[in-house]
Amino acid sequence: IEGNLAAMLDAMRQAKRAGAEACVFPELALPGFHREIVALAKPHLIEPAIKSLQAECASLSIAVAFGAPTFNGPGLRNSYLFLSSTGERLAEVHKNGLTAPEATFFAQGTDRPITGFCGLRTSAVICREIEDEEHVCRQLQGHSVQLLLWPGQMRPDPDKPASDPPEHVLQAQALAVRIGAYVVQANWPNALNRPSESADTGHSAVISPRGSLLFRAPKAEPGVAVFTLGESQHSWFASEA
Repeated sequence: IEGNLAAMLDAMRQAKRAGAEACVFPELALPGFHREIVALAKPHLIEPAIKSLQAECASLSIAVAFGAPTFNGPGLRNSYLFLSSTGERLAEVHKNGLTAPEATFFAQGTDRPITGFCGLRTSAVICREIEDEEHVCRQLQGHSVQLLLWPGQMRPDPDKPASDPPEHVLQAQALAVRIGAYVVQANWPNALNRPSESADTGHSAVISPRGSLLFRAPKAEPGVAVFTLGESQHSWFASEA
């Protein structure tokens, strides 16, 4: 937690220096997406780290969205949190589409809240939920979402034919068109449980409401991509793993 929190604070400062209004992170960014989540998903460990992020939001005047376990409902949940530029805790999206291993530990989310994030009506689809197009569309129907954040740890399925872009990006493009929103991916740049599978991680995609793939960040490389939403150009600031 301490290492990830330090890396997140560094990324927020880098983003702010580059002129960003918001900084977004992957699924379970705060504790890390790895097998030790069982030991680390404790309120006395997670909540102080969230307070540190809130304080930095207020200090830098930058909004943040990130993944963390949450404890304020029925069961432990795999959540995505939105903080305002004053550090206010705006909303939480709880992962609905849990994998079988996740379901042994996390409680399933049942809705998909929408919040105002940097002036845009925003929600999140977490990792493999990008495959659940019909379910997500039903939840968001009639709400005029403008921005959908997509945190996760996605890579091409090695058991399927290779494609460029890969299937999960094609699914994100289709979802962007269905809901008429930008989709911004925040993908883990490394596989913590199986480092040997890191070659195709990262590579975060930014997609327009018309489904155009505006750009992708580098593969398997931690860093901060700074861009203006809607533009195909971005600046990449590499950081240490």
